[in-house]
Amino acid sequence: MRTNRVLSVRNPGNSKLRRALPGVSARPSLAPPALQRFETYLRRHALSPVTIRNYLADLRAFALWHTNRKSNLSNLAPADFRAYRAYLCDKTDHSPATINRRLQSLRLFGRFLHETGQVADNPTRDLALIRNGNARTQTPRTLTRAESARLLTAVRAARPMLAARDLAIAQLMLQAGLRVHQIAALRVDDIVLTRRTARVRVSGNGAPRDIPLNAFAARALRDYLPTRPAIPRLENLFLSQRGQPLSIRSIQRLVDTAARGADLSNVSAQTLRHTCAQNMLTLTRDAATVARWLGCRDARTLEKYLR
Repeated sequence: MRTNRVLSVRNPGNSKLRRALPGVSARPSLAPPALQRFETYLRRHALSPVTIRNYLADLRAFALWHTNRKSNLSNLAPADFRAYRAYLCDKTDHSPATINRRLQSLRLFGRFLHETGQVADNPTRDLALIRNGNARTQTPRTLTRAESARLLTAVRAARPMLAARDLAIAQLMLQAGLRVHQIAALRVDDIVLTRRTARVRVSGNGAPRDIPLNAFAARALRDYLPTRPAIPRLENLFLSQRGQPLSIRSIQRLVDTAARGADLSNVSAQTLRHTCAQNMLTLTRDAATVARWLGCRDARTLEKYLR
């Protein structure tokens, strides 16, 4: 007979001794009852009301993000927590300290689930904090010209049949600093290519903004557009092989695959945006203009690229 009771061995020195019986789900949930139990757990540890509010706010932000992806707050897997980490790094302008605070909240939630016997294994055990989280003055990882060339070569080689599409995506990140979710949201009409003008219109927080495209990005788009499948009533710029809008995860995977193919370490889609920011600043020495192009609210956040 199956049972939902949890068997817990009380040993503060070794929480791994706790194990769930077969009837216990190995997947945690972020439904309201789980958050209420987590709040009780935090209060028992005598944390301040402000600290507790911050932890709960971080968990609710994660719950909202997850609901928008899967419409289900149950059956969370370790991959969901890693995907949220990638979202914070690649699609937000949060400082490293803010990102790490949110990740710490998730790590504490995972520890709570494990310590209270709700799961057999901590789902956030491998959720790593980002590097330089407490050193905002350090320059982010960027690509040299040679590394950029190796990456683009790997993009072309990874999937020859999709090389034009994948190269256009990589160049929009590397030359225009677009984030992954912005690329996924692009429509065909957002691209303007004429003899004298090349630009992309990006929508997001605030009013849409136009970003100029250099010759490399413009050429990649000109090569891709004739190969894009003409599917009625589908306006997305980048499509999958099945003729569906390309997902955020597929774009991230594109960069990850190319980085491995080029034998480049510590490279993600965010690295391409960092490289673009540094190159733009080196070329223009105009932080205000570059901040406007990249959608940064404060030009002072670009100072790290000049160190």
